Order: sequence, then structure tokens, then C-alpha cells
Amino acid sequence: MCGAGGSLRSSRGKCMDVDQDVVLLHQFQRGKYCPNLSPYALKVEAFLRLADIKYEVDTKKPFGPKGKCPWITINGEDVADSQFILEHLTERFNVKIDNRLGQQKAASLEAVRILADEHLFWCVVTWRYWLDGCVTFLKSQSFPPKLHRAFPLFMKRGMKRRAKHHGIGLHSPEQIYHICRKDCATLASILGEDDFFGGDEPCTSDCSVFGQLAQLMWNAPGSHYQALLTETYPNLDRYCHRMKDRVFPDWDQLLDPPQ
Repeated sequence: MCGAGGSLRSSRGKCMDVDQDVVLLHQFQRGKYCPNLSPYALKVEAFLRLADIKYEVDTKKPFGPKGKCPWITINGEDVADSQFILEHLTERFNVKIDNRLGQQKAASLEAVRILADEHLFWCVVTWRYWLDGCVTFLKSQSFPPKLHRAFPLFMKRGMKRRAKHHGIGLHSPEQIYHICRKDCATLASILGEDDFFGGDEPCTSDCSVFGQLAQLMWNAPGSHYQALLTETYPNLDRYCHRMKDRVFPDWDQLLDPPQ
């Protein structure tokens, strides 16, 4: 595991304790109901499992070279940004989980991935950190008391600024929820009665969609955002549990505290 201090270079040096070709996944600590508060960290971890790539987890240094979480270290090389990580690992390990997809299906799923990663994400985090002020979200985390008190103040101010720069923060709470609902409706229609967005088996795009939907399913307990899955679009509810069982059979043991 990496230490909490030191530069990225020295931290990477410590990470060389892992075996050759073993990915060190740097991410946030585990949550009470979901293995990660970051949809992108969950996306990368799901991909590593689907692709059967050996990895270890470091939670001491979650922010990488681009100041983002997650990032990985492999054979002394750092790779940041979840999508670049997946593309890098696909090439390095010759991952074939998307090979069965035709060109048109693969292109459609890339659009699904972008909707989840670049659109739905902003609805969820704007509500989580700014509009709701972390009240619901903190119920899903095992933060120490000091962080539990400071986290809402820090995140609400920062997210308000980021959301307004992005543009979504210029809308009313009702309009942001409306956008989120439309995104979920689109995903629900595309999924239909299929087991996964990749069909009978999950594909790379499923990692992105699951990473985002899991935040509604498990990190927004009792909220009207969670109800989008549990009540409004139940096929997305079933999908989340199907992905959890397929990719994370040890889900309960990964939680903090383990269940």
C-alpha cells in the first residue's frame, strides 16, 4: 500500500511492492452500503474484475496526477482518469470483453457511456453535495467525526461553484431532478428486458453505467433520487442488483463496516 505522505513520485516508488502487472487502484475508502462513493472508482474496479485483471486497493492517496480519483499505478507507471485507465488496461492486457459487440452496438454503447459518465453524473453530484448539502449522502459513509462535520461545508461550497461553471447549477432543483429522471428513463428504455447493456453478459460500458446508477441505488438512501430506480424504473433496480451479484459477489465484505 502507498503511504499518505510524500510526492507522487516517491509514493509510486512505494507502490512497487506489488507484483509485476498487478494494478494498484487508488481510490476513496469504502462506504456503508456501496464499495465506493466515486462512480468512477466503482467503474474501474468493476472493469478490473470483469477483465480478470489482478489488482490491489490503496485508499491512502486517492487523488492522482490530475488531482482526480481514481487513478492507477502499474509497473511504476501512473494512469489517471477512469476512461483513459480502461482504455490503457484494455490495450495492455488485450481485454476482449467487448469483442462480441458489433460496430453499431459498440457505438450505441459508447453513447450510453457518455450519457452516464458526462451527464447523469452531474445531476447526482450537484444534488448530493450542493442541493442536499450531503445530508443524505453522509448516511451512507463511515467518515470519522471530524470529517463528517467538515465535509458538507467544504463540498457544498465547491460543488456550487463547479455546478454553475458547468451550467447545470443554473437550473432549479426541480429542473435538475427532471434532467436526472430523463437520463434514467433513457437508460431504462435502452436496457429494456436485457440483463445488461452488453446483452447477456456485461461489457465495458456496463461498468460506467453501474458506477453511476450505484450512487443512486446505495448512496442516496431514502431519497427521491434513489426512488427513480426502486420505484420509477424498476428494471434499473434489477440491473444494479444483477451487476452487483455478477461483478461483486463479495460486495458485503467490501463495505465499511463489512456486513
